[in-house]
Amino acid sequence: MVNHTLDVEQARAYYDAESAIIFVHYRGTLTGDAANDVYGWLEELYDEIDVDNLYGIVFDFREVKDFDESNLKTARRVSSRMNMRIDTSHVPAALIIRDPYHQEILFGSMRVSPEHARKKIVWSEEEAREFLDQWHAEHP
Repeated sequence: MVNHTLDVEQARAYYDAESAIIFVHYRGTLTGDAANDVYGWLEELYDEIDVDNLYGIVFDFREVKDFDESNLKTARRVSSRMNMRIDTSHVPAALIIRDPYHQEILFGSMRVSPEHARKKIVWSEEEAREFLDQWHAEHP
C-alpha cells in the first residue's frame, strides 16, 4: 500500500480520499528533485487509487521562491511520461500562485493556457475548489 502523503524538502502532498482531491504544496527553490519526488509519488498513488474517481489536483506554488531550470525541464519530461502511461485527461488541475512571476513561469513551462481547459491558474484555495466544481459541472 502506497503512502497517501509525501513530505520532502521542496514539497508536501497528500491524497484526501473523502474529497478525492490530491493536494501538492511546493516550497523554496524548486529543482528537478521536486518534480521527480512529486511525480514519482503521484505515479505510485495512481497505481493504487481508482484514477477514474479522482475529482482533481491542486498544486499550490505560493511558498515557492524560485524555479530552477532543472525543475521546469524535469517537470515537463516526467509529466509527459506519466500522462502517456496513465490517462488523467478527465482530472482538472488548479495551480495556486502568489504573484505574476509564478503566472509567467507556469503559463510558459507548464503549458497552462486558456486552451487547456483542464488546467487553470488561480489565486486562492477557494478559487481552486470553484474551478474543480465548475470543470466537473461542464464535463459530467
